[in-house]
Amino acid sequence: MQIDKTYFQNILDEEILSIDYLTQGQIGAVHTLQTPTQKYLLKTSASSDRLLKEAKMLEDIFKYEIRVPKVFDVSQRHLLMEYIESVPLSRQIQEKEAAKILAQLHGVTNESRMYGYWYDTTIGPFEQKNEQTQYNWSLFLGQMRIMPMARICYDKGLLPKGLLERLDRLCRDIYRRIDMSKIAPSLLHGDLWSGNILFNMNGAVLIDPALYFGDREMELAFIVMFDTFGETFFDAYTKVHPLSEDFYDVKVPLYQIYPFLVHTALYGSAYVGGLEQRLEMLGV
Repeated sequence: MQIDKTYFQNILDEEILSIDYLTQGQIGAVHTLQTPTQKYLLKTSASSDRLLKEAKMLEDIFKYEIRVPKVFDVSQRHLLMEYIESVPLSRQIQEKEAAKILAQLHGVTNESRMYGYWYDTTIGPFEQKNEQTQYNWSLFLGQMRIMPMARICYDKGLLPKGLLERLDRLCRDIYRRIDMSKIAPSLLHGDLWSGNILFNMNGAVLIDPALYFGDREMELAFIVMFDTFGETFFDAYTKVHPLSEDFYDVKVPLYQIYPFLVHTALYGSAYVGGLEQRLEMLGV
């Protein structure tokens, strides 16, 4: 994508001193823009609504006074936002700050006990359907998360039919495995790996959300999956939101299935073994 320097100078009302390529994102190139007073991050993509959705998600999170990059301008082809300058902090401080921001995020709920979201979102290059499901978390998890992503993997030739059928059996049975009376909708980041939470002297900052309302322990199972944070994080987080009794035995393998499917769809069959292992742990 050709970057129109004049357009962004008019948006920022500042001279742009340099435009530098930073990295290739999953939907397009990412650049930095330097002005005399500030650095900005510019995401680009082919014409679509993906960056519009990302900007909307960031603005939704910001409403709850949770730190995210400020959005300056957005279109179907670009997203201009605040550049977050990371600073090196100790692992212990990072984990405490991560616990603080996630406990705050997960404290956000909705009055109608709705799972899903008010609009469809994205995770990486994939659409995330968020058809609102009142009260029934297990139905949402199966029909809006696990099975749609399983079919994407199957259509790519990454999942054998037998594995797809096992996932379908699991989804029909989720309500028997977890006590939904003890689950309330929490606002989830939705894709919380180490690259999507940044740290500076003001604390943690969330980026690249894939928002929806779900069981907050869905987010924690993803953290466990890649060992993103450890004991210090969980000690601080559980002072605000205690873990359910079945978190490690049931919810961790169950809730890791969706991220394993996402990673299979993104990176290939290397993740299928982990997926099969979780199904075996669940006796499927």
